[in-house]
Amino acid sequence: MTDRAWSLRSRLTLLLCGAAIIAWIASSAWLYRNSLAETNRLFDAALVETAHAVLAVVAQEVKHHRDDEDEIELEAVDHAHAESVFYQVRSRRGEIVYRSAGAPAEPLAAAGASGFGNAQLAGGEYRVYSLQARRDRATIHVAQPVADRTRLARSTALRLLLPGLVLAAVLALGVWLIVRRVTAPVVGFAHAIDARAPGDSTPVRLQPLPAELRPVGQAVNRLFARVDEALRHERTLTADAAHELRTPLAALRAQAQVALRARNSEQRDEALRTLIGGVDRAAHVVSSVMTLARLDARQLDVAALPPVDLRELAKLVLDEFAPAAQARQIRLQHAGARTLVRGDADALAVLLRNLIDNALRHARSEVQVEVGRSGADATLRVTDDGPGLSPEKAARVFDRFYRGTADGSGAGLGLALVKRIAELHGGEAGVASPPDGGAVFEIRLPVVEAPATG
Repeated sequence: MTDRAWSLRSRLTLLLCGAAIIAWIASSAWLYRNSLAETNRLFDAALVETAHAVLAVVAQEVKHHRDDEDEIELEAVDHAHAESVFYQVRSRRGEIVYRSAGAPAEPLAAAGASGFGNAQLAGGEYRVYSLQARRDRATIHVAQPVADRTRLARSTALRLLLPGLVLAAVLALGVWLIVRRVTAPVVGFAHAIDARAPGDSTPVRLQPLPAELRPVGQAVNRLFARVDEALRHERTLTADAAHELRTPLAALRAQAQVALRARNSEQRDEALRTLIGGVDRAAHVVSSVMTLARLDARQLDVAALPPVDLRELAKLVLDEFAPAAQARQIRLQHAGARTLVRGDADALAVLLRNLIDNALRHARSEVQVEVGRSGADATLRVTDDGPGLSPEKAARVFDRFYRGTADGSGAGLGLALVKRIAELHGGEAGVASPPDGGAVFEIRLPVVEAPATG
């Protein structure tokens, strides 16, 4: 079961919208609570102002009724809206001498009460403010139903929250549009890659991409370049291999025909021996092509490879070639100190074998292998005393399927393998031809900075 791919655009939209919604909910809760508290303070202030207004009227009325302080007459105010604030006027003895229209008949608070309080009456719960007149001649109770206060406070708070809700919706839409616009270059980059033809390896334009994603685009372009290089090597290798195999296959066919037409066993045996040699050469070409193809497709992490002692590796490879060198009466010389490099020992052995095999085929009497160090590089030199190389041959000696001799020996891939293996190890291969003859092949590889042990 594969994991579902996640969308950067969807995730950004959800996260930003979620953050905006959470912020709106938190701010709305704070605003709602503060709106309720502020509205209740305003209602309480209105009760206080009403009580003082009623007290002023009561004081004026008392001046006209000094003989009978319980007789207070207040004119009713005619208005169209329903009462939401009620008041009662009580005499010094605690009797209710006046109450506003709609006010409950029961006392809203105790006779001697002062300040704010709540009263639970038959008509419901009331918020009450009590004010004592001077010289305790009267007490004013001003009340408002708690249900009305709550309804009005909530209605006010919700009206304040409505613009925030609209703003949150607009913000969510804006976030979606912004994320869509910001991620459009990424989507366009993906479409540009998807729309490419199979053989198109030209770099993708990186200008639309933001700076944070340009390294990704550059990596994609580098991958295109590597794939193109690999395909080019593959196409070249296939074409060259087909060309190189055509000649030995034709020779094999010719030798087989000779064997069929042989009049005696000696002619047949000679033709078969030549046929076997041709098969060996064709097999060598195929083996070299396969090895080079594997190396072309391979990438080495040199830093993760173990250290290899080039001196010891050279000794082992020279021991393999000792019988062949002795048969040709060629001396194999070895010199150098312990030199460590990080690498694939098998691949480096192939490199050495090809260099020594090439030197043996051209040497007259001696082949020398020298291992050393030059600055930060380990050096491997294979020198022969053969006829040497002209500048034209030296320039092409590492090319694939290039043969420096006209005898048709070799597959023309040995030195190409040497160059490829050196490149895989972060090194390079070179050749020089001294004026006094011979050829010097030098391989440079990064040396391991570690103390040598005897």
